[in-house]
Amino acid sequence: MPNFECHVGVSGIASALAVALGGATMGWDSTTSSLAFLAGLSGGFIPDLDHDDSKPLRMAGALAGVGCSAAVVGYVTSPGSFLNRPWPTGSALLAAVGAYFLFNTIAIEIFKRRTKHRGLFHSLAVPFLYGGLWAVMVASAGGKTVMAVWLLGILGVFTHLVLDAGKSMSFNPLKVASDDIGASTRLWVLTTLVNFLAFTRLTF
Repeated sequence: MPNFECHVGVSGIASALAVALGGATMGWDSTTSSLAFLAGLSGGFIPDLDHDDSKPLRMAGALAGVGCSAAVVGYVTSPGSFLNRPWPTGSALLAAVGAYFLFNTIAIEIFKRRTKHRGLFHSLAVPFLYGGLWAVMVASAGGKTVMAVWLLGILGVFTHLVLDAGKSMSFNPLKVASDDIGASTRLWVLTTLVNFLAFTRLTF
């Protein structure tokens, strides 16, 4: 099966071509093009988050840990009566280390136990869920950027699924890559809600 480097290479090339086309035909500016390329490139390895020893999972765990640590430090060092804030530097650093451990170790371990490789993460819902999440995150940037990251997010994940298609994909829209029809249905419901939220916000 294709390895990490292959998936990233293919998604990167496909995203670069799509961004060039978007810039030429739809006038994407540098910010829109950069965000769209990032959405497409990262989409190429999103399905392998369900692989226990994958680079994407290790990277996601580290990023989640760092993000959580930064959020905790920002909160405990801000003034407030709850938890007797602000905390002194030493206590804030200990809280940051604890938050990193929690999300990069415990949360990832729970995630591993609840997923299996080439399961729901390799389903046909995931490209649209990932594109929708990107669209929600950049909703304030305007319609052109929302559409660009939505399209490139979908494209990036699809490059992975197509490369893995021989073993990982089924074209049943509800029961995709899983024997659990309930889990598959919940995934599609979540995907629909995220995309509805993204494009509802876009219309206001």
